[in-house]
Amino acid sequence: MSLPTNPYSTGLPAPPRILIPPPTINASMDSSTSDWSAQNLSHLITQTNSIIPNALQDWKYEFRREAQQLLPHLYLGPLSAAKNSDFLAMAGITQLIAIRNAKTRLGEAANVAGRKYIALEVNTAQELIRHFNKAVDIIDTHYIEGLSQEEKAEVTLPLDGRTLKEKQVRWMSNRGNNEVPGGRTLIFCESGNDRSAVVAAAYIMQHLGGNTVQSIQVIQGRRFCVCFNDELKWMLNHYEPIWRARPRIPIGAVQQRGGGNRKRALSLDEDDEDMAVMGKAPFSDMDMGGEREEDVAMG
Repeated sequence: MSLPTNPYSTGLPAPPRILIPPPTINASMDSSTSDWSAQNLSHLITQTNSIIPNALQDWKYEFRREAQQLLPHLYLGPLSAAKNSDFLAMAGITQLIAIRNAKTRLGEAANVAGRKYIALEVNTAQELIRHFNKAVDIIDTHYIEGLSQEEKAEVTLPLDGRTLKEKQVRWMSNRGNNEVPGGRTLIFCESGNDRSAVVAAAYIMQHLGGNTVQSIQVIQGRRFCVCFNDELKWMLNHYEPIWRARPRIPIGAVQQRGGGNRKRALSLDEDDEDMAVMGKAPFSDMDMGGEREEDVAMG
């Protein structure tokens, strides 16, 4: 009897069904280990003036049209949030990442005036998982752009949320305010519930050192309307060994190496993802999807 085929990847067996327990209120992970505890996230995520909702009973149906704050520097929401200039200004959003189909033009409807805009074009599941590491680098790099030179010297790429909070508290004290420093990103798709949500979950997984179930629980605890089908869970489950294999590099070392070597590092990450998804050699010719960036002058 032959194995059933994977509906979104030719030749691979169907992925096992990943059951996600209901998200627990105030679920978090201990900063000294990789085990999540029953404590709240306050020791990992510095609270800002914008309240980060973490209780499911606070959710209202109309919140699906708004963006929710996942981390001090990361928001997730629908296209309507990216078009809301009042919200973007109030939240201090300085970068927009659109997860879109190449045939759609989500970015043209987004409010990009005075903000960096990047579109990651995704047509298939294989293209989506290849963008996980790229999205992590884009979000982290933009966060670092908002730090001072002294603050930049204290962090590594990719950012480690388990060690970042202590630095953020000290930076806020030095700056004399209660706003977490660093660039802020809104990641969105048309609904804010599927493609952009899974990219945000991949970022959360790496940033907080969790796994598929834990990252989805964090997302669902903030944006209850997200929809992670078996295909998206399967992609997140296969991303975990990829991000765990990535080295953390001091910012100074990245700057000394220059952009060319950094691009090569990104290329190697994408090769790893090709092998994980398709089971092929990294030198196979494949359509990698596209990326478009627009830097709009601040004004």
